[in-house]
Amino acid sequence: MRKGKIFMIGWEYPPNITGGLAVACKEIARNLALEGYEIDFLLPRLTGNEEQIEGVHLLDISSGWEELSESDRESLASSRQWIEVSERLQFSPYFTWKESASINHLDEDKMPAPGFVAVKEKERKTFLLPEIQGGYGKDLLRDIHWFAQFSAILARKSKPDLIHAHDWMTFPAGIAAKESTGAPLIVHVHATEFDRCGGSGNSEIRNIEEKGCRLADIVISVSEYTKGILIDQYGISESKIRVAHNGVNLEEASLTDSVEKPFFENPIVLFLGRMTHQKGPDYFVKAARKIANEIPEVKFVMAGSGDLHNRMVELAADLGLGAHFHYTGFLDSEKAHALYDMSSVFIMPSVSEPFGLTALEAMSHNKAVILSKQSGVSEVVDQCIKVDFWDIDRLAEETVCILKYGPLREEIGRRARSDVNKLTWSATAKKITQVYRSIL
Repeated sequence: MRKGKIFMIGWEYPPNITGGLAVACKEIARNLALEGYEIDFLLPRLTGNEEQIEGVHLLDISSGWEELSESDRESLASSRQWIEVSERLQFSPYFTWKESASINHLDEDKMPAPGFVAVKEKERKTFLLPEIQGGYGKDLLRDIHWFAQFSAILARKSKPDLIHAHDWMTFPAGIAAKESTGAPLIVHVHATEFDRCGGSGNSEIRNIEEKGCRLADIVISVSEYTKGILIDQYGISESKIRVAHNGVNLEEASLTDSVEKPFFENPIVLFLGRMTHQKGPDYFVKAARKIANEIPEVKFVMAGSGDLHNRMVELAADLGLGAHFHYTGFLDSEKAHALYDMSSVFIMPSVSEPFGLTALEAMSHNKAVILSKQSGVSEVVDQCIKVDFWDIDRLAEETVCILKYGPLREEIGRRARSDVNKLTWSATAKKITQVYRSIL
């Protein structure tokens, strides 16, 4: 029996993965569908390689456009962000507007804004459909605004009982959908601008986050840690916030057990995540120097990409650790899980971590995990070692102890797996279901 129709809005979805957000969106949708909800899930752009999940109907700008009536298309075309032209244009992001106008023999003032694709309508009119790639490029704020306009019309067509928007990029779309349908809005905060930037961050993004939380009927936070930030920084009422911790897909761990041999015979200490300030990669590298002093044969693997990647390579070299470090770049899910298997210890030294899915993933592989106390995941796991992100002395001491004593390492790993068995996405969905029931 169907429990309700949900219009869900996201910015990332596997296989288009930047971080944990994409995985969380997919697993939450999958498990809510198993709970009996019907989900229309709107994203900026689909690749065509997404897993088809019963009960989850994926939509993007292109496919959603095909579902719109002529009157809806005309409504969008008449707004300032939509431009009507008389022919299909050859437009390249590598040309300026003037250069593109010259190529197409058009006047400058008839040129569309970058990011539009002409869509022919019954040979009578041609409307411009916004080409939104998703991701986090220089036109992100513009794309978010256009996405919101589109969301309002598609939500009305979906006729949902409830709207559920994941993270700040979708909050304007969630607000627009609420205004067009009258359905209650839940905003799901997976991270805040304060986490990402280590300070006040971008004022426009902060304003979007705050407005989304204020206009939502309920706010879901991924941790008590993030809930505290929403209360302290945005003044959101505690009574409005519900916490639903993330989960882990235990099946992914079982599929990769012992599929590969380590590329080093030596013990491996793993960092897996974006190399940005938020994730604390510099604390990992600095602790590595102290660890290598005690265990010269140790190897360190940093898996991921980010704005601090080159700086971390330089820092490791400056500390005389060049031969100890291996950098993999971004890894897909299968390779990431294989790397967990190869590792001896996993370290998550995040400066400010709303949750920390990678810690659960490593624990699901029976690995000893050392994680930052400044994280949401530290609220729900016990069988790991918790340190302050800045305490590199203790971080190094704990790592050396685990590496030197094999039986201790195995026991911590065994208990870690037992600890995460209860932290499933199904459990997360059941908590969200309780939130849904409170407003449906």
